[in-house]
Amino acid sequence: RGGDWERFQLLLWTGSMASVEAPPPEVQATQKKDEDIRSFLMSHETQRGIPTVAFIDDVKDFLEAKKVTVEVVIGGYTELLQQYRAMDKRLTRQKANLKTKLPDIENTLDLVRLLKQRQDDEEDMVTSYPLSDVLYAKAKVRCDGTVNLWLGAGLMVEYSYDEAIEMLERNLKRSQDKLVETDEDINHLKNQSITLEVSMARVFNYSVKQKRLEKAAETSTNPAS
Repeated sequence: RGGDWERFQLLLWTGSMASVEAPPPEVQATQKKDEDIRSFLMSHETQRGIPTVAFIDDVKDFLEAKKVTVEVVIGGYTELLQQYRAMDKRLTRQKANLKTKLPDIENTLDLVRLLKQRQDDEEDMVTSYPLSDVLYAKAKVRCDGTVNLWLGAGLMVEYSYDEAIEMLERNLKRSQDKLVETDEDINHLKNQSITLEVSMARVFNYSVKQKRLEKAAETSTNPAS
């Protein structure tokens, strides 16, 4: 039994080795060519990681120069289109988060500035705070020069008014810049998606035209009796 088990293990081992055996050279060459053409379609200048799609002016010349088929080019464009769609979803979520975050930062900054102003005037501040959705209570806030701010993940840190204002102004500027950058990326992505879809349609239409010409030539060569 021990010998049978060892032979069985050997068969499993050799079978697994055969399953990961490298493909034949001609298959590797085809895979390499496919990777090169896909790289060409999406390896141009990028804007913060967004590939700029290549527009093919002359489909026939391009296919002959690169020695590739229509199917390979369409496959490359399809991969890039899927990548664009994933980026669009991520950027849209990022923009929504920023637009939610900015008013919170602005309101907090205004409040800390008010606290500092009251401290400079040596005045306390009376405010209302919610006990429930419809119930509020009044409280007197002693403006002693410090404030606690939520930083996220259940973390609260105490700052002086000046430190809090400096930190909030920095975060506000960073978030505003990020929102502008995100809008630019979304617009760039839309432009690239349009260019990609137009290029893909041109390649597809060229393929349809060539097949019709081939069919017409075949019909004229072999007319029906």
